Amino acid sequence: MIFSQSSQYAIKSCIYLARNNKVIGVTEIAEFINSPISFTSKILQRLAKNEIISSTKGRNGGFYLNEVQLQTITIKDICTVFEQREFLHGCILGKLNCSEINPCPVHHIALVVNEKLRKILSFKIIELKDIGSIKL
Repeated sequence: MIFSQSSQYAIKSCIYLARNNKVIGVTEIAEFINSPISFTSKILQRLAKNEIISSTKGRNGGFYLNEVQLQTITIKDICTVFEQREFLHGCILGKLNCSEINPCPVHHIALVVNEKLRKILSFKIIELKDIGSIKL
């Protein structure tokens, strides 16, 4: 897949939060996305630190999307937190001077793929919350 496992779990978690629209504990989210609790906790904490999602502490603590987050967060916002590089820029073969004038062997194919990926990344979580299944 294009995205790291962390990004995949983060996207699934955000969709789950959007579908439920309430504070949800890390254990419930981890069970739903089929991820270890400790790994899920780190992902959710990182999302909260980057203000992609919100969190509340205490006995009934957990994670949620506030109204602004629910309406505005995109897949790109989520992935940017976890991906090490800007995955839409640069040559996919790592060629430093890849361009229209000096293309790598897959340059023109990659342009088409990148355009489709940009469209996927632009989707807001609220647009995806009611589509399909996110369970494996």
